[in-house]
Amino acid sequence: MKTERRQFTAPLNKLKASGQKPRPGAGNPDADSAEMKAVLDKYILDRARLDWNAMEKIRNGGTGTKSIGAESRLSSLLAGENRLIGTGAPESRLRLSSYAILSGRMKNGGYVMLSGLTGAMDAVNEAIKHIVNKKTLDANPGGIYFEECELEDEVREIWLERGYLSILSHDEEKKRLEKAAKALHSNQASKPGFVIVPDTGCNYACVYCFEKHLHSFQSKGTKTKMDEEEAGRVFKAIDQLAAGRQAEKEITLYGGEPLDKQNKDLVYKIVHLGKERTYTFRAVTNGHDLDAFFPLLGKTGISRIQISIDGPPHVHDKRRIALDGSSSYEKVTANIKKALNETDVHIYIRVNTDESNSDATGELLELFSQEGWLGSDRVNVNIAAVHGRDQCGTLSPVLDTAALRARLQSYTESYHNLTVAPLAGHHRSIIAALFLDEPYRLGSVHCTAASGQHIFMPGGKIYSCWESIGKACGEIGLYDAGGAALDPLRENEWFGRNAALIPACLDCKYCLLCAGGCPQRALDGSQSLYMPSCGDFPESFPVILGEYTDRYLGARGF
Repeated sequence: MKTERRQFTAPLNKLKASGQKPRPGAGNPDADSAEMKAVLDKYILDRARLDWNAMEKIRNGGTGTKSIGAESRLSSLLAGENRLIGTGAPESRLRLSSYAILSGRMKNGGYVMLSGLTGAMDAVNEAIKHIVNKKTLDANPGGIYFEECELEDEVREIWLERGYLSILSHDEEKKRLEKAAKALHSNQASKPGFVIVPDTGCNYACVYCFEKHLHSFQSKGTKTKMDEEEAGRVFKAIDQLAAGRQAEKEITLYGGEPLDKQNKDLVYKIVHLGKERTYTFRAVTNGHDLDAFFPLLGKTGISRIQISIDGPPHVHDKRRIALDGSSSYEKVTANIKKALNETDVHIYIRVNTDESNSDATGELLELFSQEGWLGSDRVNVNIAAVHGRDQCGTLSPVLDTAALRARLQSYTESYHNLTVAPLAGHHRSIIAALFLDEPYRLGSVHCTAASGQHIFMPGGKIYSCWESIGKACGEIGLYDAGGAALDPLRENEWFGRNAALIPACLDCKYCLLCAGGCPQRALDGSQSLYMPSCGDFPESFPVILGEYTDRYLGARGF
């Protein structure tokens, strides 16, 4: 399909040339890292792709399909078989792929079609959506067939090539998905990652904390804080585990509270040992004592920090309670402002939200706006749902995330660095498909807990999941002066978990997107890591796919 390509960000290019800054949210993707900043500068402002003529056809009921992503590297798995169409292949029928996903409606019309097997992504019109939806209602999943005359030649050719249509049966296609899932897992599991917990104690008493069993005042007889000698043992274990492998070069500091001023000497030692080995750091911190660690903050030290602010002062201070009796809101926000002024650290603000504080999120965002944090390229704000346990013990969001997104839509449309209850990492995959000439980033593991994450605790134990630290179910080994000794059975149980080994996942079109869900939540709910823990992913993902595609394309003239 030969079409004229035209940049859709000409107004932004003009602003860039004149030295002016574009209005926050004017088609900008999330600038949540140096990579995303590069995407913003290079791909959005300079060479973003949108075919105006083809999009107008989609709006007006023309061809019906417009490529908005890249050719998938996995599409070769299907291309050979699909080209048999028209060659007289016996018993070959056009079938909607079992892994074809249709988004919710974009704001100004149109939908996104995504292949959960090839990673291809295209825009489709109302007519195509109607055909697919009608057939979906009239057939069982995997049994949605098309007559060749039902689709225009151009649409049929594109959809076969990109994997939305197939002549393979559901079982044959499932085998290809399983093969892809195993290959993706092999790649993901080859890159070990490392988390260090300097101290399981904390200087806060948050009302929803899931680590209360670890805090020093509740953990009788358990070592809760590392010393510098033990930190040296951690890095000996890291050297051993990283040897000959493509280890992640960013170490996470976690707790408890890792950046408690009482741990200053220890944390400085840990960062020094890491920098000697060319590691950088990120920290998950409450930010209360952040000012004691300013010399470590920056691109060569602790380059990224996550801090939680749960509402305006009168809300936050009741949820995140400082043990010294001070206003945690005032202390934390003062430290954020100072860190942004005096260092080049990137700050992620997480707003933990449940029914008790969701009504205050708008007021909080107004405060962030006054500080200049909304729209900033050095700050990202994520409004996230607190998870709680239902009657069966399963963890799930404790509020309606779709309603929360709808309520805050005016903010997300105005500020590129604000996300509301997102599906972790998927906004980056949408950016990659739209602007980096890549297929949608598929995977067969839900998180690093199932692909090589090693969490080093005080006292010599190693865990895989930070929701499991201190629990026997999450322990995978030990470390001491001799290095790391992993339990082969527990290591394989955690690091072997992938969607290819969860039978229910292989029949699901979201298999390589959800990847079986959170392993710890699967363990909590079913007593097995090898069961799915989907949550509301099937309901949320189509909405997110349409919403974020619309957002990143700017929804202006589209």
